[in-house]
Amino acid sequence: MLLNHTLRLARLDLALLTRNRMAFFTTIAFPLLLGCVALLLKDGFVSGVSSGLYILTGMLALIGFFVTFMHLTTVFTVRREELVLKRMRGSVLSEAAIFGGSGLACTVIYVLQVAAIITLGMVALGGHMPRNIPLLFLGVVLGSVMFVPMAAALSGFTKSGESAQITVLPAMLVLATTSQASFPLAGMPDIVQRVAGALPLSPVVDVIRIGYFGQDFTQAAPHPAVSFAESWVAAGPRLLLIAAWIVVGVLIARKHFRWEPRSS
Repeated sequence: MLLNHTLRLARLDLALLTRNRMAFFTTIAFPLLLGCVALLLKDGFVSGVSSGLYILTGMLALIGFFVTFMHLTTVFTVRREELVLKRMRGSVLSEAAIFGGSGLACTVIYVLQVAAIITLGMVALGGHMPRNIPLLFLGVVLGSVMFVPMAAALSGFTKSGESAQITVLPAMLVLATTSQASFPLAGMPDIVQRVAGALPLSPVVDVIRIGYFGQDFTQAAPHPAVSFAESWVAAGPRLLLIAAWIVVGVLIARKHFRWEPRSS
């Protein structure tokens, strides 16, 4: 029953997405344009790999922020203020199905976009197939799952759908500049690197790059090459960190998520 309700809600969310121009741009058009940024920076090398592919793999992680976190923060806020969440909660739908349906719709879109951008990288940047496809897409899926409760939590502090874009801006700036999605932090103080590496988006970037390049990006450059099996070992601590952030996100969401409109 839970799976059936989740799938139905996911299909409904996907259908509604195509009817909302702003949501369509935020979750589909803009992330694809973001992935194309790598095409402008294809010359040179960063951390021992092609700068274009370095940026592209970083964008694969950052796109999840827009597709899941930014979009769902707006969706949850609008539905709360319009009493949609209250009605859904009062129906036969469980809370898990409500969150799961929206999260599944975003994850499906995200996975398809990642596949499309990797293909673009192979054609336009002379890239290659990911060295560990299952690991790369596991990082993508877990990254999307991680952002669902975080979006639910942030929506509790967001007054309206219009203000959601502003609410998520600080998080976007912090995560984009500390995750090494666009540039390495090798020249920064050790404490800065440690803190940045512990933030939510950083492990997603590392897992995706390990899966794509077959190199251990948790180590300093030049990143040592790893086999298919060794890449799982290298990514293990980062996968655990993503799982920890999922737990943290759920705990924060349970405390701050609102099912009814804000009183002020």
